[in-house]
Amino acid sequence: MSSLTRRRFLQLSAAGGLWPLACERPSRNSPQRSFKIPGTFADSRLAERGHLLRQPSFRDWSSYPPAGERSWDVIVVGGGISGLAACWKLRKCGIERILLLELNTAIGGTSSSGSVAGNAFPWGAHYINIPPPEADCIHEILGDIDVIRGYDTAGRPQIDSEHLLKWPRERLHHNGSWDNGLEPFAGASRSEIEMYRQFEDQMLQWTLYRGADGRKAFAMPLEYSTADAAVRELDSISMLDYLRAQGWNSAPLDWLVNYACRDDYGSDMAQVSAWAGIHYYACRGYDARVADDYPSQTLTWPEGNAFLANRLAGDHEVNQRRLDTAVVSIRNEPNGCEVACVRWPTLERQRLRARSVVYAGKLHAVPFVLGDLPSAQRQSLAGLSYSSWLVAAIHVTALPHSGIEAPVAWDNVLYDSPSLGYVVAGHQRSPQGGRDDVLMYYLPLTEPDGRRLLLSRSHADWVNLIMNDLSQADAGLEDLVQRIDLHRWGHGMVRPVPGAIFGPDAKQRRASIGAVALASCDVTAMPLFEEACYAGVRAAEWCGRRLGASFETSLRGLPNA
Repeated sequence: MSSLTRRRFLQLSAAGGLWPLACERPSRNSPQRSFKIPGTFADSRLAERGHLLRQPSFRDWSSYPPAGERSWDVIVVGGGISGLAACWKLRKCGIERILLLELNTAIGGTSSSGSVAGNAFPWGAHYINIPPPEADCIHEILGDIDVIRGYDTAGRPQIDSEHLLKWPRERLHHNGSWDNGLEPFAGASRSEIEMYRQFEDQMLQWTLYRGADGRKAFAMPLEYSTADAAVRELDSISMLDYLRAQGWNSAPLDWLVNYACRDDYGSDMAQVSAWAGIHYYACRGYDARVADDYPSQTLTWPEGNAFLANRLAGDHEVNQRRLDTAVVSIRNEPNGCEVACVRWPTLERQRLRARSVVYAGKLHAVPFVLGDLPSAQRQSLAGLSYSSWLVAAIHVTALPHSGIEAPVAWDNVLYDSPSLGYVVAGHQRSPQGGRDDVLMYYLPLTEPDGRRLLLSRSHADWVNLIMNDLSQADAGLEDLVQRIDLHRWGHGMVRPVPGAIFGPDAKQRRASIGAVALASCDVTAMPLFEEACYAGVRAAEWCGRRLGASFETSLRGLPNA
C-alpha cells in the first residue's frame, strides 16, 4: 500500500482527487469534483497551546509567582489514558493529594470524543479487544470500571453485550463492490492464496510460541514478553523486510498487513518493526483455530475509547483536575519538583510544588520541559517518531445505501484508498442505522512531513479529498452529508520503527529523572490503549514506592517482579 506524500497530495488535490500511488485509478471512477460542505477544525487551538513550551519567555522561571503553601503528593501531567491510569493506581495506593493537569478542554487525549444532537462520536481511538490473560493491570482496570464483570470457570472474562461489537462488523470495498469481512482475496491467484495461508500459519505459530523463560513471544503489556534473542531480533527489521524474507510478495497480503500496521500504528509496514507488525496478530489470538481457548472480541462504544477514559477518571475530584493548562517547565528540587504551567485562555502563570511528578504527555516534548535531562535520554526522547492523523466527523442524515450484498457495517474499509475508510459512530446504538448519524473517517499520514502536510491544508482541501475518496464506493454520499468537522492529530501516535521497542534507546524512555516518572505509551513505543495503561500504572507504582506508600502491585507479570 502506498504512502501519501506531500508532492502527491498537492498533485491530487489540484485535480480534486485522491488515489494511492501503487493503485491504478479504477476505470469506473468519475471525474474528480469539488464539494461545498460546511464544517470546522475541532482542534484549532490545541497546537497553539502545546507550542507554548517552545517559547523561551514562558520557560523563564522568574516570571512565575512563588508556589503557594499547598504541596501535592503527585502531579500528573496529561489527561489521556496513561495519565488517568496513573491517577487510578495512585488512589489505589492510598495517595490522595493528586493533581491532574491537562492541556485540552476535556480529558481523554487521543481517546476524546465529540457529540451532535446528543449522540457521541470518537475523535480518535475507538475500540479495544478483550485483553489477553497475562494483561493483569488491564483486567484490573476493566474490572474496576465495570466492563469485565467476572470470569467463568475457565478463566474467560464475562462482559455485558452492550460493550461487545455488534453485527455487521466490517466490510471491504474491492473490485467495485462491497464484501463482508476484510480479506481482499476474492479473485486472487492460487499462489497468492497459498501465501496467505502460510502467513496465517506462521502468525499462529508466533501466537503459540513460548520462550526459554516460559513467556509468550508477543505479550501484552509488551514488557511481559519473552527475552529470547530470536524473538527480540524481529525488532531490528521492518515488517516489509520480514514478509520478503519469507518469500511473500503478494499484493493482497501486502494490503492486509499494511492495513494492520496503519490501523494500530498509523504507519506503513516498511516503517514498523517486524516485532510490532507480528504483535498485531499474535498477542490477541485472532486465529479461528484458537478462538475457543480465549475470547478476543472487539469492545467499542459510540464515543469510542472516551467511554473508558471517562470511567477511568471516575470520581477524581474536580478541584484535583485542571483543564486548559499547559505545563511548560518542570525542575527537580531537593524534596520533589516544581512545575510551571500556564492557564488558558488568560495565560495566567502558576508555579506548583509536588513530591513527585508523572509525565504522561508525548515524550518528545520532555526535552523542552525538563532542563536537567541527561544528554543520552534527551537524544532518545527527541528522536521519537510519530505518525499524524486526520480524523473527520461526517454528519449524515442517513447511512449510505450502497452495498446490498454487504450492508453498512461498523467498519467500512476501501481497498483503493490510503485511508482506513470510515466507522459508523452510532452502530452500537442501532446496527441497522438510523437518521442523523456520524461517519468517522480515519486517514493516517505516514510520510516524515505528514504533520506539516496535515496542518497546511485548508478545510476545503480536506473535504474534497475525503469526498472524492469515499464517493468511489458510496456514489450517493454527497446527498446525505450535512457537514464535515475535522480533527488533526499532528503527533497522533508514537511510531514503533525498527529498534524502537528493544533497541538501545528503549531503556532511556523507561528511566525516571529525579522525582519525575515517564508514562504514556511512548515509553514502550507501542501506541495502544493497553500500553498506555501499563505505562501509567508503572509510573504510579514508582511514585508510590518513592513516597513510602504500602500497596499491592498491579504488574505481577513483570520479569523478576
